[in-house]
Amino acid sequence: MATQNPDTTAAKVESSTENESGPPQDAGNKGPQHQPNHGGRRGGGRFSGGSYRNMKNENNEFSGRRRPRGGGNPGMGGAGGPREQGDWNPDERLMEKASQLSGPTYDLPPVDTNEKKFSGRSRLYVGNIAAEVTEEEIQEAFKRFGEINELFVNKEKNFCFIRLDYHTNAEKAKRDLDGTMLKGRTLKIRFAPPFSAIKVKNLTPFVSNELLHCAFSIFGEIERCYVIVDDRGKSTGEGVVEYARKNSAALAVRKCNEGCFFLTASLRPVIVEQFDIVDDSDGFPDKNIPKKNSDYLKEREVGPRFANLNSFEHEYGLRWKQLYELHAQKEQALKKELEMDKEKLEAQMEFARYEHETEMLREQLRAREMDRERQKREWEMKERQADEARQRNEEQMRRQQEEMQARILHQEEELRRRQEENSLFMQAHQLDSLLTQQEHAYEQPDQRRMYNSNMSPDMGPSDNMQM
Repeated sequence: MATQNPDTTAAKVESSTENESGPPQDAGNKGPQHQPNHGGRRGGGRFSGGSYRNMKNENNEFSGRRRPRGGGNPGMGGAGGPREQGDWNPDERLMEKASQLSGPTYDLPPVDTNEKKFSGRSRLYVGNIAAEVTEEEIQEAFKRFGEINELFVNKEKNFCFIRLDYHTNAEKAKRDLDGTMLKGRTLKIRFAPPFSAIKVKNLTPFVSNELLHCAFSIFGEIERCYVIVDDRGKSTGEGVVEYARKNSAALAVRKCNEGCFFLTASLRPVIVEQFDIVDDSDGFPDKNIPKKNSDYLKEREVGPRFANLNSFEHEYGLRWKQLYELHAQKEQALKKELEMDKEKLEAQMEFARYEHETEMLREQLRAREMDRERQKREWEMKERQADEARQRNEEQMRRQQEEMQARILHQEEELRRRQEENSLFMQAHQLDSLLTQQEHAYEQPDQRRMYNSNMSPDMGPSDNMQM
């Protein structure tokens, strides 16, 4: 019996294997408390602590305390009386946690990178289990690799989920037991796909592991959190957050998509989406290929080889390579254009921020009017430079495309010329055959006349008939 796909089966049984009732709990890392400073711009970040904070309370969902329908704030009742925190709804508790993180985040405590026991990364999917296998037998097979915290067996579909204490022990169990026999069945073991991980995009270069953990801990307990870096150790603008519970990840995705969640003073909201961590360490072994398929026999009847120059294989191989080169050039041009658009949006964002400050604090910022004009000119110059760079890239891309199309047309013309030569050769061959047939046709009447002349003149018709 074929085993079920772990991605689909895990989605069906995930709700039955986890107890996720109640609102998400705080991970314990609340970050620094906000201390507004109404005396000037220095204490409240780029915006003054009093005026900008009040504007956020009215227009932004993640501004702190959410104003209830009855008026006042979350700490007040509908008629103006005080409210206990136990009476707040989950959204109000979430906004309260977010408001506690809205202050400066200069010195954050380091994140505990030690692996937590019985995390989602140590959960295994075991497929192709025999129907007569019991839970005790499964535990007996896995107990030598570490402690077992969870075991869910689906005998109708012949699979189970088992959670060990640490990821390394789960890797060892997968490596040692995958492909082994149990009650006449070959076990197929994979890491269970986690449904509690999210990917956070559009991060600024100043967002660290600590800040990412501090910000997203308001949605629930975090098992692992890190910012993705390149080969030089610089941030790529993306991060991964793995929660202990699935509803915490769903809450983070929903709230960040409904509103704009900022992690720093920059007006770049984070983009959050579900993230499926794929265990690709096994790759695609030959045993997973359906070898009874006719396409498999057709493809694998010829092994690896280099094409001979000027051959049919070499010609179409070059076409494939040219197609991929063209795709890579277009992709590179699109990335450059995206980077230029990001720089342009950053410049517009800074200019818009400056305009907003000027509008809100006109009387206090009159002395900075000349600086505003200078920044505006710099932004316009940067925009012109970006436009000129885009035009140069487009012109270069257009020339490259024309050269590529010219090479393709030349190859097509050469192929068409070869086909015409072959056609002319076939026509000449057919014409030669036709002339040969006509010569044979002319020779046959001459032979008949020679035969009739050799016959005797006194032979009558009857003698001719006898002959």
